[in-house]
Amino acid sequence: MSEAPTFSRKLLLGWIAGAVVIFAASMYLMGGKEQEGPDNTGASTFSRSAIGHAGIFDVLQRLDIPVIKSSSNSLDRLGRGGVLVLAEPNAALRKDDAITQLLKAERVLFVLPKWFGIRSERHPGWLRLVRQRGTFEAKSALSLLVPSMDVVHEEGTVQWTTNELGLAPNVRSPTQLISGTGLRPIIGSDRGMLAGQLTERNRTVLVLADPDVISNHGLAREGNAALAVALIKRLRGPNGTVVFDETIHGYTGSAENPFSLLFRFPFVIATVQGLIAVALLLWATLARFGAPQSVPPPLTAGRAGLLQNMAKLIAFTGHQQVMVRRYVEETFRHVARQLHAPRTLTGDALVAWLKRVGGARGVTVDCSALMQQARELGVAGRRDQASLVRLARDTHRWQGEMLDGRSRHPRDH
Repeated sequence: MSEAPTFSRKLLLGWIAGAVVIFAASMYLMGGKEQEGPDNTGASTFSRSAIGHAGIFDVLQRLDIPVIKSSSNSLDRLGRGGVLVLAEPNAALRKDDAITQLLKAERVLFVLPKWFGIRSERHPGWLRLVRQRGTFEAKSALSLLVPSMDVVHEEGTVQWTTNELGLAPNVRSPTQLISGTGLRPIIGSDRGMLAGQLTERNRTVLVLADPDVISNHGLAREGNAALAVALIKRLRGPNGTVVFDETIHGYTGSAENPFSLLFRFPFVIATVQGLIAVALLLWATLARFGAPQSVPPPLTAGRAGLLQNMAKLIAFTGHQQVMVRRYVEETFRHVARQLHAPRTLTGDALVAWLKRVGGARGVTVDCSALMQQARELGVAGRRDQASLVRLARDTHRWQGEMLDGRSRHPRDH
């Protein structure tokens, strides 16, 4: 057979370099991007960080307004007069058709994104750094409703010229506003709208440009909690339920098809690596790979090999206890025959006779104790190998002392 290796050195180096590059790229893409899955520090009702929405959820509960955190089938949970809250959806999930279906609900509060945070390694659930997003993120979300409108950031104090709710916002500068036409201003200024309303047939969508009104840190500012509740009450019908959809933040209640996840980022990177590994394995097994496999040793002939095979068979079937018990019983019968014990003696009477003879001969091993241990093997659970070997060795020693006398060798004592 040829001694040439299956893979050349250059090919192996190329595969190793490719694997290292793919691994490094996957670590960079998964670690350098903002979390796109469930995040208990992001802009969700599961988050108690500064940019989270757990605060407004608690406020609604304290006001006895029915409120739900939904991770599946949000539209089915709305009921009559319910409000669906879509607050700061993740960028990756905004490309999904699911959010388009959610926006078709009859009453929607749609909140544009403004902040992103980097979680703290020391304090779970906290953020160690908060940064402001660019207007591109908010405009991308707004384009799902009104593509013609723009998003702007205004520094300083904003004078509200329109305020149908009569409650003054108290947001952190710069204030995020919506400019252009397409929404009816609910709260606005000459520079843009903080809240605008879209009404189409039986559907009403209220767009909140700046999430500081409902976020945890914003609720700490005077007036924002009342304004946030007023916005929701404006949309909510009698006895309506407020549903915060969390699928837009990566939370899913029902498991997706696991095979579909294999072809989604970032899992697709692991899929590609697995396919490469399988391809290499198939390539390596198409012909002989490496040194030839050694031939298994033939069965050894003779009495020693036969005894070894029998011992392995007994160990495999788990009959060691039965074999040891029978060995003890047959040893007692053999010694009794050799010492011409009365044929009428059996069972405990025979053991007692052998014990008296052993005492007269100075035997150090108690034969009655050996027989008792052998009988217990039939009813007790599985014993360890050491105790079985000890019983067989003591039985053999007892036989030798009964028939040949006590050994003088120190190893036998």
